[in-house]
Amino acid sequence: MNILILGASSDIGIKLLETLKDKDYKIGAHCYKNDIKLKKFKKKFHSFKIFKQNLSSQKDSLKLFRSYMKWSKKIDVLVHLSGNVSKIKNWENLPEKNLMDDYKLNFSSIFFLVQKIFNSMKKKGGKILLTSTSSAIHGGGEDSFGYGLAKLNLLYLSKALARFGGKYNIISNCINPGYIDTKFHTKVMKRSRKDLNIRKTKNKLGRAGSPKEVAEFILFLISRKTNYYTGQDFNIDGGDWI
Repeated sequence: MNILILGASSDIGIKLLETLKDKDYKIGAHCYKNDIKLKKFKKKFHSFKIFKQNLSSQKDSLKLFRSYMKWSKKIDVLVHLSGNVSKIKNWENLPEKNLMDDYKLNFSSIFFLVQKIFNSMKKKGGKILLTSTSSAIHGGGEDSFGYGLAKLNLLYLSKALARFGGKYNIISNCINPGYIDTKFHTKVMKRSRKDLNIRKTKNKLGRAGSPKEVAEFILFLISRKTNYYTGQDFNIDGGDWI
């Protein structure tokens, strides 16, 4: 199975690579900067290649697609885990540049990459798994507005792919993590430990999810056990919004 993982150096991406058991997988591991985290996986799989590429434009997306396909020759599964917030700022004062940067990074660059992957998968089918956020349909956060808005578009895209791709046996689903214990909250969003302890109380289980829990669910969704699941979005949030 040929798999391309976007954002493979993220906490969830690393756990996914650790969770994948089949050494015959051919893994393309995309990252923006942290390629050093991925080098340890080169010996785990039959074939493993790191693709270091910024994703903020159609040109970037096309470059990554061409590089991956030149190496792999085909793609069976896309797992999208990438995403970022360009600037932490209340939405009432969010400048146009930051709004558009968030949109390009979290949606439009993914859209253009998926365009190419979808066309490639028409021949033999495949699976596309996108990652949104469980707060997107509820308005998101005041200081990560552009990120949430872009992530909401991924829900639409995922369902459109399922609708248009069914006749080609292209399966598309979306996962929506809530508060997962990753560096996104501390390094990107600059949350304090006090903030995170308060955040835990917002969901019904009273704790953060772990990257491993998300990784194991991703593994389930890309397995043959879920070949009749398509057009679905799955919240992984401890019951945040019930």
